[in-house]
Formats: sequence, C-alpha cells, structure tokens
Amino acid sequence: MHTRHLPVLAAYLLFCATLAAQDAPDDPSSKSGENVITTHGPKEEKPEAEAAHVHDHDHDHAHDHGEVKAALTGDLDFKEAGLIAVQDGGRKKPLHTLASENVENITGRPFFLAVPYWKDPKTKFKYEALDVFLSIWLGSRSREDWLEQPIVLVSYLPLRQELGLSEADKRFSVRQILKTNGKTVGKDGQPVPRILELVREAHEASQAKGAANVPELQNQASIVYQRCQIMNDILNGETAFCVPHPNHPDGSWISVGTLEALSRGSTMARSRIVMEHTRGDEVAADKLMAAYLGHYSAEQAAQVARDFAAFRDAYLKRDAAAFTSASRTLRQTLENLSPGVYPAEAALAREIDYNQTRPFNKAWILYLLAAILATVTLRVQSKVVRGLVMAVFLSGLAYHVYGFAVRCLISGRPPVTNMFESVVWVGFGAVLFGLVFELIYKPRYFLICGACGGFLCLVLMDMLPAVLGNPEMPGFEASIKPLVPVLRDNFWLTIHVLTITLSYAAFILAWVLGHVTLGQHLIWPGSKNEHRTMHQFVYRVLQVGVLLLAIGTILGGVWAYYSWGRFWGWDPKETWAFIGLIFYLIVLHGRFTGWWANFGMCVGAVLGFWPIMMAWYGVNFVLPKLGQGGLHAYGAGSGGEYVVLSVAGVDIFFTAVSVARDLIYRRSAGASVPAKLTKADPIEDARAQREAGSAVPQTNN
Repeated sequence: MHTRHLPVLAAYLLFCATLAAQDAPDDPSSKSGENVITTHGPKEEKPEAEAAHVHDHDHDHAHDHGEVKAALTGDLDFKEAGLIAVQDGGRKKPLHTLASENVENITGRPFFLAVPYWKDPKTKFKYEALDVFLSIWLGSRSREDWLEQPIVLVSYLPLRQELGLSEADKRFSVRQILKTNGKTVGKDGQPVPRILELVREAHEASQAKGAANVPELQNQASIVYQRCQIMNDILNGETAFCVPHPNHPDGSWISVGTLEALSRGSTMARSRIVMEHTRGDEVAADKLMAAYLGHYSAEQAAQVARDFAAFRDAYLKRDAAAFTSASRTLRQTLENLSPGVYPAEAALAREIDYNQTRPFNKAWILYLLAAILATVTLRVQSKVVRGLVMAVFLSGLAYHVYGFAVRCLISGRPPVTNMFESVVWVGFGAVLFGLVFELIYKPRYFLICGACGGFLCLVLMDMLPAVLGNPEMPGFEASIKPLVPVLRDNFWLTIHVLTITLSYAAFILAWVLGHVTLGQHLIWPGSKNEHRTMHQFVYRVLQVGVLLLAIGTILGGVWAYYSWGRFWGWDPKETWAFIGLIFYLIVLHGRFTGWWANFGMCVGAVLGFWPIMMAWYGVNFVLPKLGQGGLHAYGAGSGGEYVVLSVAGVDIFFTAVSVARDLIYRRSAGASVPAKLTKADPIEDARAQREAGSAVPQTNN
C-alpha cells in the first residue's frame, strides 16, 4: 500500500485517541427518564436483630483508617466474601457484583482500567468497592459518619449551583445534598430540602409528559436523590438479600434480619416483605412468609444469624483469617438452606472474574494499539512486524470474545436487551468482518478499519456513562439485567436481532473505510489507482451489509408475526430499518447502473450509516421523547443525543467538503463521470491486476 495513505489513517486514529482521552465534563447532557424517585415517608422500624446490625455503628476502632489500606496492603482477602450470593435486580449474583454496581452508581464510573472504588478525602486511601459496601453495610463507621462522607456523585453543574454546592467538587455527602432548603414547608412545619422539591417536580413532569420529557435539572436531581437512597438502603441493610428462597429458583430472597425476625414471629417482618418484595401485595407477602416458615426452622434461622454475626465481627476487627473463614462458613450455611436454588460457586466465580477483568476495556485499548501499529508500519513488509500487529489485534479480539461469551453465560441469553449489549456485539462484528477480509485480501486496511470500528463501539460504551455522569444511564448500563417479557424464549427474535445488528457491523466497517477513501480524495484527488482499490473494498463490505440487513428485516417480520400477530405494521423501528435498506440498495444500484461513480458510492457508504443510526439509536432514544416509541419501546433509553448529533454534524460537513473537493478537481482536470462500470467483479479484477503487477485502469473513479 502507498505511503500516502498514512496521513489519512493517522488523522483518523488521532481523532479516536482524542475521544478516548477525554475527561468527564462539568455539564453532561444525559437524561435518565426511568426510575423517577418519588418522595416517600419515614422508613419502617427495623426488626431488633437487624436494627442492631445497622444502627449500632458507634465503634471507635483503630481500623477506621486501616480499612482503607485493605485494598492496598491486602490485610483482608475479599474473595470468599465476594462469592456470597445475593438476589438483586431480578437475578442472582455474587456480593462482589452487588457491591461494585452500588458503589459505581453512588460514586460514578471510573475511567480506563480502574475498578469501582472510593477515595477517602482525609486519608487519601482508596477503598475497593466490596470494602466500601461492607463498611457501610456492617458499620465500621457510624451511620452519621457515612452520611457526612463526600461519596455521592453530583456531576451536573447547574444542579450543584441550584443546591448551593461547591462548583469545583463533584462528590458530596448526603447531608450536604439535603442541606439546602427549598421554598415549600412540609407537614411538620420544617422547610423541604430543595432536592426533594426537584424530585417531586420530576415526578409530576413524568406523569404529565412521560419520563423521556422530564426537564434536565429535575431529571439530574432524581438521579442524585436515587444515589442517596441507595446509600440509605445499604445503611439500613435493605440491599443484600442473601437468604435463598426455599424451593423456587425465581422466588424472592430475603435478608438475614428478615429471616431472623420471621423465626421470632415479629410483625415487622411482614411489613418489610410487603414493602420490599411484593410491592404492597399482602396476599403474596403471606404466601412468601409461609414458604420460608414452612421450610426453614428456628434453628436454621439462628445458625444463619450466628454465622452472619461472626462474619460481621471478623470484618469489623479486620481479622484476616477469621474473616476468610467466616465468609466461607456463611456462604456454605446459606447454600445448605436451599442447594437447588443457590447458584453454583463456579458461576459466581466466573462473574467475579468478569467484573475484575473488564475485558471490553482492555479490548478497545488493544484495538487502538493495533490500529496505530498497523498504520505506522503500513509500508513495512516484514513478516515479523505483520505478525506483531496481528497478534495485538487478535489479543483485543480474544478479550472481546471472552467478555461477550462470559456475559452470555452469566445472563443465560444472547445480547438483545439494551444499547450496551448491541453495541458490544456490533463492535465484535466489525472486527470479525475486518479480520475475514484481511485474511482474504491482505491489504491491512481491513485490519486497521476493523480495529477502529471495534475501538469506537467499545470505547463509547466504556466511556459514555462516565463522561455523562450516570453509570446506570438507561440503555447504556453495563449491569446485566433480566429480559423483559416480550423478549423471553423467542427464537426468531434472537436470530433477527443478531442478524440485523451484524449488518450494522458491516456498515460501520464500510463507514470507516468510506472515511479513509474520502480522505484520500480530499488530499490526493488525482491518485486514481489508489482510489480504485479502496472503492472495491467499500463495495464488497456494503454487499455483505445489505445482504444481512435484508435477511434481518425479513426475520424481524417473522418475529413480529409470532409476537404481535402481524408481519409488518410500519412501526418506527420497522420503518427506519426499511429506509436504511432502501438507501443502501439505491447506493449500490446507482453505482451499477452508472448514476454515479465509485466516489458517489463511498459518499453513500458514509451518509447511509445515519439512517441505520436512526433505526438503531434514534427509534429507542429520540422518538420516545416525541411520543413515537412504538412497539419497540421496551428498548427505550435516554442520553447521548448531543454526542450523536455532534458526530453526525461533523460527519456531514466532512462529506460535503470531500464532495466539493472532488467536484473542483474534476472540473479543473476535465474529468467526466463514466456511463457504466465493467462487468467483471471489481474486487477480483483489482486483485488479479495487483498480482500480475500491472497498472490498475484509470477509469471508474
């Protein structure tokens, strides 16, 4: 390949690297319309045993600062504790995952390879997520001390200003957030905190206009208040439901305190079950209580309470040997209660390994490195150098495959739930297509562009929630959740989604190749031989994408027939998928019939990706705000609109400049558009001529 290609690719990779290196801005534009928090009254009184666990935290242990060192010096081993299973968010997961998700939600997502943590502002030590969670839950500090710790992320600058918080900081204590009084007065005659007023306004706006149309200030207030509630729930012991259901795999789990209260006949146990597990359904609560009381004896409940107390005491004393032993004993005791319901240790360990490895994070770093290495060594023909580049590329792919496969094993399903999973799958498809074409044609452009496509997909999913200040941003959350009912046990849905998103992967690869080609036209408009080679690469990838999109659209109709009783109904998702398919068909047909030349096809490869983005992103993230979500509203989310619009604007501007440059060159050179193309396959024709050492024809530019 000619060295003139290097500046174009280098510029593209520089843009990618700049995107990866961005830090979190003060004024994110994300919206989270889901889970709008409503103000509710005081908490129910806790059962005695659990209240002791939660509120008797006024210990003056020397480990208040030593606990921070645990993550750094290893005085406690959290491996066994992390393997304790809990039920949360509709599925069973290790305590390690619960802690990571909660701490990340409260403090914000870290950048790059960092796992969730909290840095004590006084001691400057870093707590790992499980240590933070256990410290809050088990009470190594007093309740008031934790409420005074600056741990809650408030990333939205206007909200910090509204609440009278420091504009220079981003994390504050619960007390600081609730300190600023609003304009209204509560039933007790005391001023209502301003954040509660904003939350109430958000709830009212959600009820009147829909969750997607809540004003940004009120929406951000709801997110921050939800973080405060998570903090309060951990302090109250209302998140770690670690006692398995006696006999039902999908039955509700309860906390140790609730089990102990049930065995003592406490009336508070029923109140907690009604509030936390059955959403006010007292009949269901009675059935759940009967299931636990009918299978677990008072002695079993007492044994669980004793083992939990030993676990808590060992943690508070920072006794490493006792903590490891107590963690293992507690897990075995809980597992013995209901062996058929409790998840296997291997499954729990697999999920912890997934959490700690962060494979998608490592994958995009390796993809970026492979693309840079391949670009700077493009003219080097050494097999050793080529092998090194391929090794880095394949290492990124290995992490990508590992993360994707383990995620599917953990969830027990294919990636069909949200934008995060579909983008990860599309990134994998772009890399896979790039690898296949690279092995066939060996131009190294497919490897570079495939790596760029995988990098862009993974870095967006890794960085966007952190940049926008909301790790649980609807649609982009990385946490594994159960399928909504319409998506469960549907063979045709799985095939449809995987096929149509693979077409998106091919179009991303064509999109990146198209940018490189237009960049060449922009910088070297007269290099026809080099242009023709790139044109053929774009052409072949577009063929693959159109084929997969057509098949995926038809399969979508089959799924719609089984789910809704009709093959096609011009739902927004169906409509935009059809528009995208027609657009690409016109691009290819126009090239074949001579409506435009190869340059026009490359322009179509770049612009055609935006109808695909509308079908992929716009239908779920933009149209619901306009009340046009359609039957595919189960995939709705929010956030990232300004990022997408900005990229689209830059992309269209770049394309317009490239077209203008090409038109100017043609007029100055007296070039004319050919009437039609040769009948020979353009890829094979170019390949044969390269192998024969002959010059590539100057036509069909």
